Amino acid sequence: MPLPSTRDRAQFQHRLRDWLATRLPADAAPEVEGMRIPEGTGMSSETLIFDAAWNAPKGRLSGRYVARLSPEMDDCPIFPQYDLELQFRCLELLRAHTAVPVPRTPWLELDEGPLGSPFFVMEWVDGRVPSDMPPYVFEGWIMDASEAERARLERNSVGILAELHALELETVDVGFLDRPEFGASALDQHLGYQRHYYDWAREGRSFPILERTFEWLDAQRPADEPDAVLNWGDSRIGNVLYRGFEPAAVLDWEMAALGAPEADLAWMLFMHAFFADLAAQMGLPGIPGFLRRDSVVASYEELTGRRVRDLAYYEVFAALRYGIISIRTSLRQIVHGEMEEPADPDEMIMIRGLMERMLSGDYWDD
Repeated sequence: MPLPSTRDRAQFQHRLRDWLATRLPADAAPEVEGMRIPEGTGMSSETLIFDAAWNAPKGRLSGRYVARLSPEMDDCPIFPQYDLELQFRCLELLRAHTAVPVPRTPWLELDEGPLGSPFFVMEWVDGRVPSDMPPYVFEGWIMDASEAERARLERNSVGILAELHALELETVDVGFLDRPEFGASALDQHLGYQRHYYDWAREGRSFPILERTFEWLDAQRPADEPDAVLNWGDSRIGNVLYRGFEPAAVLDWEMAALGAPEADLAWMLFMHAFFADLAAQMGLPGIPGFLRRDSVVASYEELTGRRVRDLAYYEVFAALRYGIISIRTSLRQIVHGEMEEPADPDEMIMIRGLMERMLSGDYWDD
């Protein structure tokens, strides 16, 4: 999201410099410059890119960094809480125990004093991201790629999930991802959290399509729940930096949790289906053959040796999750005067059509 006008960039550079001086040796004399905001992605947090330099025993060091800040919670936030420490701990965990490519994270600051919000700092990673605005199915480097290049990107992206889900939870500390207040099992916790999130997000309104989806998920719940893995949560290609068609950095762990592997697969599929549906509504060709359900499942099963089960259930769950997020993004537009509140609350949910097709069973006919 853009840096709010209440935060002056030049002032932020000075405040970052002063904060960095507290994290480095006394004679480091840090400098911070070139602050800017990335374009094309993001809606739930604030991201700043900056260059920094300081004195070190072997000479002047310099580098490019990314600061992830908690959003201002009085401006119609997307989520009820924003846990930067959880994201930081996920990145540290993955860097130490997996081959998932994640940025190095040298600093976490939970004190609001230095910048007005908690934040953590990552080292900059060169690469390109599939754009959200405009969606990568409208235009851009993925559309311009060959079928073979897109197939390589797809398989490599599924490979991120295979590597992530191979992490043996018994060997590492993932207690910070446990949410016992929402239920006993991982699926209980997923559903319990979404009910909590919905009750907060709706601000007293009722959304029939979401309430029907909750009922569907309760009625169709799988009899057997698989062993939980570390879920990325926001497992979509728009959260990956690529060099060529190889993942260089996996980003945005704010929705990380413990859950079924299918939850991550379903989110990757559904978020692409959402963008593909937008392209179809605009009369655009999209990218036929890319991130198809059958090819994604085949790659995942081949890479993991594990059979994917109950994927349709988790695709409906993915739609529910995004539907609740959609309440908040629509409310932000209403608060900022960018849209009028519709008489039918379900019109605030941009994926209503996809959800209707899921509940009727037509969604999987394609």
